Order: sequence, then C-alpha cells, then structure tokens
Amino acid sequence: MSKTNLKYGLVAIAAMGLSANVSATDLTCNDITFSPEAFAAYEYIDKACLGMVERNGDVYAKLTATKVTTPDVSPGVSTFVRFKHADGTEGPRHKTNLPRSFIVNLGDQEVRLADLDPGQEVNIYVGNDNWVSNVEVQEAVEEVAEEVAEDVAVAEVVEEAVEEETAPVVLPTTAGPLPWLALFGSLFLLIGGALRFSRKQ
Repeated sequence: MSKTNLKYGLVAIAAMGLSANVSATDLTCNDITFSPEAFAAYEYIDKACLGMVERNGDVYAKLTATKVTTPDVSPGVSTFVRFKHADGTEGPRHKTNLPRSFIVNLGDQEVRLADLDPGQEVNIYVGNDNWVSNVEVQEAVEEVAEEVAEDVAVAEVVEEAVEEETAPVVLPTTAGPLPWLALFGSLFLLIGGALRFSRKQ
C-alpha cells in the first residue's frame, strides 16, 4: 500500500467520528493531515499551513495568501492568489475556487474577495472538516489494536476451553495385577475341575 493511500485511508477512518480533543496549542501543522478535498483546492496546502489557531472554540489551520494580478486574464473574471509557505517562499499563482462575492474580514471590515487590492494579504482559516489530527488517528489505531488483541486473547481462551472439553477421557491406571490373578485363578480351577471330571468317567 502506498504512503499516499495510507494517509488518505487514515483520514477516512478518522472522519468517521473522531472529535478534536487536542488543544490548538498542542497541535502543529506537522500533527495534521489534510483531506483529499483540501489538496484538490490547493495542491500544496500542507506546505502553506502556517500554524494552528483557536477561534470561537474551534481549531483551524491558518494560511496566508496575497492577491495577485494576472496580465493574461481580464480583471474581474477570476481571483488569483499566492499562498505563503511555511518555509518563507511563496507558492505558485493559484486561481481560487471561491466565488467573487466571498466575504473576507480585514480588521473590523467585511470585504468581498474580488474587492481586495493586488498585493493585499488575507488570512485563511481551514476548519477541521478539511483535516484530521494525526494524534487522534494514532489513538484510534491503538484503540482498535487493543480491541483486536483482546478479541484474539478471548478467542484463544475459548479454543483452549473447547480443546479441554473434547479431550478423550482416560481412565486412571491405579489398579494393580489382582484382577488378572483372579481371572487366571478361576481359569485354573475350571481346568482342574474339567480334568477331574474326565478321570472319573
């Protein structure tokens, strides 16, 4: 199984019901795995994660993007940004999938994404529906492994009990040679009686 498939498989397992029980201060970008949908939105999203923050009781992955102009595209048609990567570089020019009417917060103001000036930076917060904590995945895997180990131990105990119940019953060998002596003694008495009877006739 490839590393990528394993990563997405663990994301799928974790998405089946794990809740965030790790505080934002404990999590780093290295402690999370983004979902395939997040990678579809921006293929370098794992490199663009700048930190984990807590806002309004929820944990988010923080990204920063700068609006850029594109000389080959008419203004107002699409919005392009460059994401800042954690290593300090900027990613490639990226066409956003967000609608032009998408609202962003600049300080205390709400501004449409399309109305941002070129070169203006905006912080983007990615919710935990687009990533999963590797710590939670590890805990879930360990929990499942413990349950499997318990099931295997129970199965082995049941097998041993069944083997003990089906074992053949062996009689104790504590009896001595007396029964044989009694049998041979009886035989000799019969033979002696038969010889005596035959001599009298």
